[in-house]
Order: sequence, then structure tokens, then C-alpha cells
Amino acid sequence: MTERGSSGGISRRRLLGGLGGLAVASPLLARAGTAALVTTPQEAGAPAPEQLHLQFGPDASSEMAVSWAAPQRVAGPAVRLGRPGYGLGSEFPAEERVYTDVLTGQETFTYHAVLPHLAAGTRHDYQVTHRGAPASPGGSFRTAPRGRSKGFRFTSFGDQCIPARVGRGRGPVTPNAGYVVDAVNGLDPLFHLLNGDLCYANVSDDPPATWRAFFLNNQRSARDRPWMPCLGNHENEIGNGPQGFLSYRTRFALPGNGSREFAGNWYAFTAGPIRVISISNDDVCLQDGGFNTYLRDNLPGYRSKGYDPYIRGYSGGAQKAWLERTLRDAADDDAVDWIVVCMHQVAMSSAHYNGADLGVRREFVPLFDRYGVDLVVAGHEHHFERTFPVRGVLPGASLLTPAPRGTDRAVMDTSHGTVHMTIGGGGQPNTTPRYAFDSPHDGVVLYDVAPGDPLRRHEPLTTTEPAPWSAYRDLRRPYGFAAFDFEPRVPGGFTQIAVTHYGAGLGSPDYRELDRFVLRKPLRRTS
Repeated sequence: MTERGSSGGISRRRLLGGLGGLAVASPLLARAGTAALVTTPQEAGAPAPEQLHLQFGPDASSEMAVSWAAPQRVAGPAVRLGRPGYGLGSEFPAEERVYTDVLTGQETFTYHAVLPHLAAGTRHDYQVTHRGAPASPGGSFRTAPRGRSKGFRFTSFGDQCIPARVGRGRGPVTPNAGYVVDAVNGLDPLFHLLNGDLCYANVSDDPPATWRAFFLNNQRSARDRPWMPCLGNHENEIGNGPQGFLSYRTRFALPGNGSREFAGNWYAFTAGPIRVISISNDDVCLQDGGFNTYLRDNLPGYRSKGYDPYIRGYSGGAQKAWLERTLRDAADDDAVDWIVVCMHQVAMSSAHYNGADLGVRREFVPLFDRYGVDLVVAGHEHHFERTFPVRGVLPGASLLTPAPRGTDRAVMDTSHGTVHMTIGGGGQPNTTPRYAFDSPHDGVVLYDVAPGDPLRRHEPLTTTEPAPWSAYRDLRRPYGFAAFDFEPRVPGGFTQIAVTHYGAGLGSPDYRELDRFVLRKPLRRTS
């Protein structure tokens, strides 16, 4: 299917990276042509579109996808697109994706429309519609500027959850999961990076309702700017697809990675001269982060079907090979000044909570060093912490302790190393407690796991290490997010990103500035 109107044509496979891969993974979509897919929708009185959210394509200056959901199959799903003041003159059909939740048996219907060939650095209006339903109020988004023409702002946090209980109330909730959306929205970023553990559906007694609450909460921001996610351990809904990621993959329309089997699990996009790379750390982590006793004891077929939530190594090295190619291409691209990685589990932590994962240090951090990654944003630890630029390891460090390449906490030159930020205060109620931080200042590393199996968690084994890499941590306000103000050129032949951390207390909508610093590096000679 191609779009109708004045915008020309584009392959949907190019932007969504093989939606056919999702059809293969989904028990419903795999049966293309059966009654499950050709049932005539009820058009009269059809439900209104809901859960609107946006995602960039590989080129954020020209490609966008609009996604939404409905409680039943609908007819003629489409997006109407236009420019402010000129009406909605073009229409783009949407593609349907469906899956059945294994815990509840509920079907989820999602719709995704690709908007190609958009003008760079430009505002666009859109409206979502399908036959027999009132049109949604839609939204208004900006494409990224092209190249180094203009600066912009983006934001980031992880570990959000939802603001009100659903089902029998098993999943985590806090009011801050709602307040943080308004705090982000107030800064009007071009896009937001969501660093894994989105809604915690895998610990809920009603995962579809949890996802619905998540998107309804976030759509007041996500319908007007992309909220670009990465996979965390709580996206692993065991039984929903081979690694438990089918719900996530069904609901997001993300840039392709060349794989049908792992479409959406990792991806990259370019905004201006910033290449953003989103990865799935559960593929390399030692920690058994997907296990939970509720699913073990309540999921139909858990034992008989051989479900196993411990998915370390699930890609068989495919993700690492893709990551190296993608990082190499970014490092060699004269149009790319900054490389930003979005991931969930951390490579450094000073908290006795989860700790840094040695698997990430072994598999991914050497690639960050080799290809000059500037910034890593992560979650998993439910507090805020940042490092000095790091590259290589401390001499004799058996735990591969990253070596700092600077001591200035205020201005950091990322040409010397990668700055890692833990931003895990999106809303999760189980914040990192103050007693989890040692004095003197130690790092904490998960270096192995004890024996386990699908019925018994592989318990983590942790130890401490020196932490000269640690530049700053906040123990006062556990909830928060970071804003990144990118400038393509600043005096002295540099480019920079000014970073501000905003924090709040539990139950407070007042997000105040707590920390500010600058990432700076020399411009490429070709700039």
C-alpha cells in the first residue's frame, strides 16, 4: 500500500524495517488471509482512535510514523496530513497489526501510517480517522532540521510505569508517571528518548490495560513529538512472542534494522548531525531481569510450553554485529557529529540496587570506545547519576572498570570518552533508597548469576569496585528527567550539548533544575 495525495510514494518496508517480521512473530498476523484478518469491522458507531503516538523514521528530517490503537478492528484507518493554515490535503492509509495477549486472551488492534517525504525542520498537522468513528483531534509535529542548520532540544528518562491502577492493581503506579509527561511537555522538545521499562506490563495482572493506560497518559505529549523507546527487562512479557517482546513490537513502528526476526528490537535514526542508536541490553545482560513469580504461577502453558524469561544471548550475536556496523557507519559519516546510545541496563552504577552489568561491559562498551560514542542514556537504576568521559579500563581491573578521561564535572570533552547517564526516575515507585549508596563512594557490579531455571530466578551476584568514573549523583529527589540542548556550532570551533537534570519528590508535580553541565567537542574539519 502506498499513500494517496501529493506526497509521492515510498516503500513501507524501508521505514518500518519489515513489518512482515512482525506478522511472522504474531500468532494472529501469521495467519494472513484467514477469517481472523478479513472479518468485516463494524463501521457504524466505531470507536474513536486512541493512544496516539509518533515515531521518527531513519531520517528524522523527512520521515514520521503515526501509531494508534482501537478496542476492535476498524475499517479504513488512515492519517490526514497537512501544513498549518493549508488544511489536511493528503491521506495516508494505515497498516493493521494485531496480537493476542497470552495471559488474558485479549486481542489488541494497532494501526500505523507512514508519512514520507516530509519537509525538514517544518511543522505538520495531522488527524487520525477510520470509517464510522469520530476523527481524533490529531496532533502537530515538527520534523528535525537537516544537517547542521539549526539546534534543537530533546529529553530522556526511563522506568516510567502508569499513574493509576488497572486490573487488580498488581503493577507499579505513581502520580509522578503522569506529572513527568507534563514536565517534559513544558520544555517542548523535538523528541523524547524513553530508556526502557515503559509501563511494567509484565508484572501486571492485565497487561493490555497497562499498555493502554501508558499510551493514554503519554499521548498528550507523544502525539506531538516522537517518544522513541528502547527495550527494558520489563518489556519481556514471556509468551508474547519468542522473547516476550511482541506487545512492544506490535505497538511501535520503529526504523528497520535489516532483520525480520528482530524488527523493532534495535534501530537507529538521525536528527540533524546526531545519530541516535537504540539497543536491547537483555541480549547481553547477565541479570535475570524478566523473571517474575506471578507469570510463572498464572500464565497458561508456562510449564508445558517451556517458557523461559531468561533471554540472554537471544539474538545469537546478530544485534552486536548490527551495532558494530551502525557505529562504524556513524563514525565514518562526515555529516554525523554526535553518537548517542539509548539503552536500559547500565554499564556503571554506585548503588546496591541492580548494579552495573558486566555483560554490557564485555559486549557493548568496547564498541562504544572503539567508535567514539559521545553519550549513553540509560535507566534500570531508579535514580540520577552521570559519569566523567570514560574510555578503556583501569589497569588490572578484572571487572573491566571504565577509566575516566577527565575530571571537569561542568564541561566534558566527549572526544576523549563516553559520558554515561542513568536517568531511571520516570515514575517507578521503588526508587533507589539512600542506604543503597556506600560511603565512601563505591561502584557496584553484577558480575555473575547463581544457577537458575524457568521456575527459579538466577539470583544476581554482586561486588564493589572503585568508582573514579563517577562525576555526580543525586540522592535528594529520585524522580526526574534530563533535557539536552544541542547547538551545532559554538565559538572556538566546537559543537555542544547543554544538559539539565530536573527532579521532583514523590507526589510532586514541581520538577526543578538540580544539575547542569555541558558536553563539548571540536567540530569535524568538514563542518
